[in-house]
Amino acid sequence: MDRAITAYPETLAWLGETVSAMSVDADSLRRPLRCCDLAECRGTCCHDGVYLDVEEAKVLREVVEESRAEIEAMGLELPERVVVYGSWRDEVSGPKTAVRQEPRHGVVAGYPTHFPETACVFLLPDARCALQALAMKCGLPPWFYKPLTCWLHPLAIEGVVEGRPVLVLHDEESDPQRFPDYDGFVSRTPCGRTCAEGEPAWRVLEEELRFLGELGGRDLVEEIAR
Repeated sequence: MDRAITAYPETLAWLGETVSAMSVDADSLRRPLRCCDLAECRGTCCHDGVYLDVEEAKVLREVVEESRAEIEAMGLELPERVVVYGSWRDEVSGPKTAVRQEPRHGVVAGYPTHFPETACVFLLPDARCALQALAMKCGLPPWFYKPLTCWLHPLAIEGVVEGRPVLVLHDEESDPQRFPDYDGFVSRTPCGRTCAEGEPAWRVLEEELRFLGELGGRDLVEEIAR
């Protein structure tokens, strides 16, 4: 993948192959959503950081080593280690972005009661992503430094079903992170929560879908619209 497009050529080359072969759960992408409003949600989806693949972890360490002063000038105080080891309910483990303690309950409207009061260390005071802000400041595409899971949210690419990976938008019933004592993740973030007054998800997420489709030589928006 062209360096001018992403800092993660190996990750997105893999993604291109996956997208070219995957099926699309079009029904799930017709669920009504509303556009992300950072002023309201304050980066709720960023509250626990993000798990990274090996390439993403390496690149983020290098970015901070080279640009720590620029990032901190945006209003952050980064820890010495911005990538740490994490694990969650035996469901996922490995490198992830570090988090800081930050008041959320009673501060962020509608903040889920089961979410912790933490925030990714790259979340700026105005709820923008410092990695995205840095890329734009350098004249690069907005998602240049953002890990895949971050810019793809609330979309997900699931494991193989009938021989093919599947692009899906999980809802309140299918959210894979729902447990008796934990009421889900993607379906509980403002940008992933069903909104009866909203628009079809494929319209709200059109920018992400177009970029994703281009990586695999497909027009996902047209496919879903049909």
